[in-house]
Amino acid sequence: HPGEFNAGLVDLAAAGTTITFKHPQNADPPSDISGFYEWSLNLVDWYAGDGIDGPSGGPTVTTAPSTAGINTTVTATTSEPLERLFLRVGVNQD
Repeated sequence: HPGEFNAGLVDLAAAGTTITFKHPQNADPPSDISGFYEWSLNLVDWYAGDGIDGPSGGPTVTTAPSTAGINTTVTATTSEPLERLFLRVGVNQD
């Protein structure tokens, strides 16, 4: 809920081409929303974390969320080592 405080992203870790983090999730989310993950190299150009989308001829990032209870652990895997990577979580109303 945008009007309520939560812990946000926690347990951020990076090793090689793999980044993991956790975030809370509503225990009973509305049925008409879906979440997504995006990534960027520069905070201007954003790409879907689907392992396909990315800059022409450049890297890609695959995000794999796993939810247990109200916590989601996300593993983001890059197609090549990157100097920096920005990740964001979003929600769409269907």
